[in-house]
Amino acid sequence: MRNKTFDKIKAVACILVILIHCKFPSVIGDLFEALARFGVPMFFAIAGVYLAKKNDDITLVRKGLSKKLKKTGIITLKIWGVYTVYSFIYAMAVHYGAAAWFHEKFNLFEFSRLILFNSGKFIYDFTYAFDHLWYLFALIYVYGLCYIFAPVMKTLSKPLTFILILFLYFGEFLQLFYPIRPFGISVSVWYVIRNWLFVGIPFTMLGYWMKQDEVTLKLEQPLTLGSALSVTGVFLTFAEYKIFGSVEVYFGSLFLVVGLLIVGLNAEQRTHEKRPDAEKGRPAKYLAFTGENLSSNIYYFHVIAISFFGFVIDRTVPDAYANTLFMYLRPIFVIIITILISLLLYMVKFITVNSNKNLRK
Repeated sequence: MRNKTFDKIKAVACILVILIHCKFPSVIGDLFEALARFGVPMFFAIAGVYLAKKNDDITLVRKGLSKKLKKTGIITLKIWGVYTVYSFIYAMAVHYGAAAWFHEKFNLFEFSRLILFNSGKFIYDFTYAFDHLWYLFALIYVYGLCYIFAPVMKTLSKPLTFILILFLYFGEFLQLFYPIRPFGISVSVWYVIRNWLFVGIPFTMLGYWMKQDEVTLKLEQPLTLGSALSVTGVFLTFAEYKIFGSVEVYFGSLFLVVGLLIVGLNAEQRTHEKRPDAEKGRPAKYLAFTGENLSSNIYYFHVIAISFFGFVIDRTVPDAYANTLFMYLRPIFVIIITILISLLLYMVKFITVNSNKNLRK
């Protein structure tokens, strides 16, 4: 049975991620951005929960990972293709020049950034500015490495989690207080810390071993603890933002991810015990539906929505950016547009799948 709690968490997380790239004005926007930083680590952690079943042998683990790797690779290629076509059309619309566009994106330096850090202009440029697709490329790395090291994955999952998370926060400490330049690359550059190695692997392994070890069964009141950790994570994130400003992954984000994992795994355990929690009202059902069917496309396409919305505003009412009300409404418009795009894609897929089923009958 599907875990509706994780679906709701994904729905909230993917909408909050939009507020990293399209912020509300003033301190409200900063606080939402800080809180939203838990979103992508949460996606990796949920991926870790479903990395393998508890009793799978190595052959079955690798078979499942092979399917995930193939599916993620195809999705990544499609989404990257959409953004590349969009980027080219945008660049031509503003008379940037095809040759300039091509050489800026596709060169050895940018390709090396993609390979090493899951970033670079290979996957983002001036036309849409944000490299959110790093998540998909990092997920490919995670699945690929888990496939290679499947025989020792369970043994290494805990030490990898703790060691790499330690390196993640040590790297952020360096960013804040001692910005060194190893190999000529400043540690202050966002992708040096936020990549497959320091975010993707540890948070995926966190979700994996918490599920494998049945952590919620070892806790007396998992729901209470999970809720307490989540609430603590929210306030800790706000405190860290006030003290340190913007960072990639707050310590409060880790509290949030662990707390929400406990809440979600507890809900899954209740379902297995045939004690499912009832859906309370339409908002909960809408959240679960959004998380299950729309969250991926909301994450994939929100940057196009931001870019295109900005393109239209720049050429119609550029003075709108000076209007405070508009700047507060702008993220809401983008969220609505992105959800509508995702809903349209879901409906097209739903109709296509059902039509194919009817044709086979």
